Amino acid sequence: MDGRARADGPVIAVHARPNGGAAHRIGISIGRRVGAAAVRNRIKRLLREAYRLSQHELPRDEPAPYDFIIVVRAHEPLPLEHYRAAFTDAVRHLHSTWQKRINRRTTAADRASPRED
Repeated sequence: MDGRARADGPVIAVHARPNGGAAHRIGISIGRRVGAAAVRNRIKRLLREAYRLSQHELPRDEPAPYDFIIVVRAHEPLPLEHYRAAFTDAVRHLHSTWQKRINRRTTAADRASPRED
């Protein structure tokens, strides 16, 4: 969560940070206020399935792959497609955020280094 790149949605918030590894990874944080243990476990299963089904749509270009932390907000359980859509929308937003950050760093470094002609 230190990367401070977060995409908020009505039912989940997704934090992302490039991990420098070979594959994306996820973590799920779900509090007791979401519901009883059975409800929380069902939502976690649905989120893991949404991630599994969306893996082929996740970005592969720099700075991917990412570590994702999914923070679940209190809500009634939704169908799988709602979680999948929320997750993929959040990932698209986070990927563009990280690309902008990297582009800013490279252009700032280019301006700082003297050019030889």
